[in-house]
Amino acid sequence: MSIRKPSVRVAQALCAGAAATLLATASPAVLATAAPAAPKPNVPCSESALFDAITTANTGGGTLVLSPGCTYALTAPLPEITNTIVINARNSTITRDSAASFGILSVGPSGNLMLSDATITNGAAPDFGGGIANHGRLTVTGSAIRDNRANFSGGIGGGAGSVTVVQRTNIMDNMANVNGGGVANDGDMTITDSRIIDNHAGAVGGGAANDGTLRILRTNVNENTAGRAGGVANFTASFGTSSTTISDSNVNSNSSTLAPGGVLNTGGTVNLINSRVRGNAPTNCAGSDVVVPNCSG
Repeated sequence: MSIRKPSVRVAQALCAGAAATLLATASPAVLATAAPAAPKPNVPCSESALFDAITTANTGGGTLVLSPGCTYALTAPLPEITNTIVINARNSTITRDSAASFGILSVGPSGNLMLSDATITNGAAPDFGGGIANHGRLTVTGSAIRDNRANFSGGIGGGAGSVTVVQRTNIMDNMANVNGGGVANDGDMTITDSRIIDNHAGAVGGGAANDGTLRILRTNVNENTAGRAGGVANFTASFGTSSTTISDSNVNSNSSTLAPGGVLNTGGTVNLINSRVRGNAPTNCAGSDVVVPNCSG
């Protein structure tokens, strides 16, 4: 008995030590799974604060965190973005509150804007990009581009040489006097997991007009209107070759005065991949200058 008791005590001590070790190593793992704190706003809820923040960020880049739920009402245009700037809008709205005509955001050739969780509304550009005019690089994520207007590209415009990426975003109720009610693209544009709904173009491409490279992936282009091609229009490019790829998407219930109501190709290429073009008026693709493969009616 005198030989076995120390062994029991040693075993008990080892077990206690092991338990303590387990407890000590468990805490950091729990802490590592904690949700990160929301970023603190660094742009107060005022037009002047947003203007100054963009001006400062243009000198060396930066991240702007807007005040949650704020409405930044603009009486004059914001500075063109000329550097790499991240705008975390945190469900804020940037809107025009003026009789003057100007778009909401503009990205210059040297600019790179990454915008998230924003509503861009009531822009009125005299020419291009009522909501956002991009001449550089633009990424829009989880946002709403709505109720903007311009001659070309009521919602978002991608200029020649630009790169535009739109993700999980609603492009709705925008208007172009000429082409591209929702979006117009002369550069390289990719739209994924989004909705292009209820936009209008006076001439061609109610939802989207393209004479660059356009990819529409897992997106609904529905209920847009135009003089021709209420849904999507692909034009002969004035530079290079235009192409539009619509993959795993819907182009439905769009309408136009002249056929086709769904998808028009006047030159370049249009590729429909696992997509539906249905219920457009007066036709889906019939009447296109160049036949759209895999589209009937």
